[in-house]
Amino acid sequence: MSSQLSLFTEEQLQANTATRAGETKLGETVQLVSSLADLSQSTARFVVFGIKEDIGIRANLGIGGATDCWDIAIKALLNVQSNAFLHGSEIAVLGHLGFEELLAKARDLDASNADDLKKLRELTAKIDTHVSETVEAIVKAGKVPIIIGGGHNNSYGNISGSSKALGKAINVLNIDPHTDFRDMQGRHSGNGFSYARHEGYLDKYAVYGLHEGYNGKSIIEQFQSDPKLTFRTFEGLLSKTDSERYHIFMDILNWCGHDALGLELDLDAITKFPVSALNPSGFTLNEVRTMVRATAGLRAPAYFHICEGSPGRASSQQEKDMLAKSIAYLVTDLVKGYLR
Repeated sequence: MSSQLSLFTEEQLQANTATRAGETKLGETVQLVSSLADLSQSTARFVVFGIKEDIGIRANLGIGGATDCWDIAIKALLNVQSNAFLHGSEIAVLGHLGFEELLAKARDLDASNADDLKKLRELTAKIDTHVSETVEAIVKAGKVPIIIGGGHNNSYGNISGSSKALGKAINVLNIDPHTDFRDMQGRHSGNGFSYARHEGYLDKYAVYGLHEGYNGKSIIEQFQSDPKLTFRTFEGLLSKTDSERYHIFMDILNWCGHDALGLELDLDAITKFPVSALNPSGFTLNEVRTMVRATAGLRAPAYFHICEGSPGRASSQQEKDMLAKSIAYLVTDLVKGYLR
């Protein structure tokens, strides 16, 4: 078990679940586990855990604030109704990877200073190991990890952990305005996929909803010349009908093939969300929910990662609550799509 893993307790479960007579919440029916080793004994098919860090975002010269996303999201998820559409017994809540010591070291580092930036990237690399080990253990146990929180740097741990567990490179579909395929200049939230590809964990990689004005020339050229890389731009969808958009999404899903597929969702893709990179023009939540359900039902992803949500950038408690409830919708969409 990762030394950074804090298991979710029965006390936390009760504290985060608001019970009501005549109703049953997911928090009353989900499973808990005593260790990663016990996962194989669980009847739950999905394992939810959080990542509490924003070091990778800051190491990419971004704005922090994503550390507490797990805390608000798990509470919202546990208060979804358990009923005929989804029973909580399908889900095990593992806990979260907390990096208090690394966060303390990062707190006073200034990314605008070259030496501090190098240190932030070294700290990000330390996070990789714990994420990879946790994902590998879950996938080896025959479960589907659903990972909430942190920066998109954690895509590397998700991909490498899944690849090690399955014994082969995996394909990934990333719903994101950015490719996060930057140069391997030290680990950060902008190069998790390029590191995973370089190290043989990632085979085919598709980005859906890429923003034309926010990805560098060299990266675009690389995607256009490499047959294992592809994208569809957000701008290319603007003039399309709903039916045409659906077929374009199915096309990219078919391009990913039927081998093991990881599903990554950067919440930056959704318009006007409190995220690390604010987006005034993006997908609606309903559009992304539809994509998640379709991917789950047609491709049964090896894992699902929801990242870059930033409660620290929310302008009000209401905005935080909306972020939390949106993540709960996305998690349950994945599970429902998968099971149906």
